[in-house]
Amino acid sequence: MNRVKFLCGYIILSILLGIHGVGIAQEKSSKMSEEARAGQRMQNKLYPQMQLPFSYNYNQKIGNDNASQQSQFALQPIIPVSLGSNLQLLLNPMLTFNRNIHYPQAVNQFQPVQLATFFAPKFAGDWYAGIGPYYQAPASSAVNGSRQTGVGFSAGAFYTPDNWVVGVAMYNSWGVGSDLSGGSASILNAQPTVSYTTNDGWTFNLSSQINYDYRARNTTNQLTLSAGQTVKILGMHWQYQIGPTYMVSAIPSSSKGWGAYLNLSTSIAD
Repeated sequence: MNRVKFLCGYIILSILLGIHGVGIAQEKSSKMSEEARAGQRMQNKLYPQMQLPFSYNYNQKIGNDNASQQSQFALQPIIPVSLGSNLQLLLNPMLTFNRNIHYPQAVNQFQPVQLATFFAPKFAGDWYAGIGPYYQAPASSAVNGSRQTGVGFSAGAFYTPDNWVVGVAMYNSWGVGSDLSGGSASILNAQPTVSYTTNDGWTFNLSSQINYDYRARNTTNQLTLSAGQTVKILGMHWQYQIGPTYMVSAIPSSSKGWGAYLNLSTSIAD
């Protein structure tokens, strides 16, 4: 629990430091190519542009008997809403569908809809930071996830000098309701990331998906190492990322060992 409190405090401190620098941030000069700038921006969850990232994760060795496999499809768009000359609201709905296979049976799983939001200033500097309310809808059935409503906050801070994106996005949810048949909605999720984009548009990324369950008091941590390129097609930038995943920390019900990751993102406006 002390580690969890330390992590929350570290994230909030980073956000405050980032927002503190916003007031003096200016448009910065850059020698990056157009493709490199577009690729870097699509690695920054708080960059103020419409983004449509679609990802696929293959997970294996799920459950107490390690006999299940999972194909996970996720759509997590970034939608900026202007609130004035220097303030915006970034909406990040998270829609996830799982195809779970325990041979010879297959189960379709629509995970609870989540919405992370970030109130953030508009600026063009090295720091992007924001914080806002978080909401998770109750699952339609215990098979699909927690039947509780989740409420809390989401936050993020990213440092983006030329070619680099270094930072973290997270949400902290508290479960509301007494139905625990599908598990608890009281969780802390953090997604630290480090990426480097070359001048010809190649991006290399190391990220982590850390999930702490307050009720069960357990943690999972999946690392992802990916690489891909940004190209411009029909006036829009597209980025693909592909690579392996590995469960550094697992629980009996989670996936274990190696997996695979594929992501395709596009930015509506640069």
